[in-house]
Amino acid sequence: MKPGDVQTSKKPDGRTVVLAVGVWAERDGNWIHIRVKGVDDSITTVTNNPESVRRHPALFHTLRRTLINQGCWPFGDEGSETAELEVPTSQPVSHFNPVPIRGEPLSETIIRDRGER
Repeated sequence: MKPGDVQTSKKPDGRTVVLAVGVWAERDGNWIHIRVKGVDDSITTVTNNPESVRRHPALFHTLRRTLINQGCWPFGDEGSETAELEVPTSQPVSHFNPVPIRGEPLSETIIRDRGER
């Protein structure tokens, strides 16, 4: 598979999609953004910046570990604090705080977080 490829899995119920995405890390000031390029050439990010709406410690940790295992993490121990933020529990933990959308198609928060295009 190469980035952009999409396959449908027949297991367990035929409603599973397997995506080939490109994943890489870039520095953004003091923080690290892990970027994921999807099948439609869109790019989304997760970050270890505690002030960002794109902060997702569990996803950041998982993607960081994958990049490390593949020899593609150039930042040493940086970002390892996300492993400490994971809370083992049988109940879902949500840090979701809804952000009011004040415009279409992008909210001011998303524009502020990722920059204008």
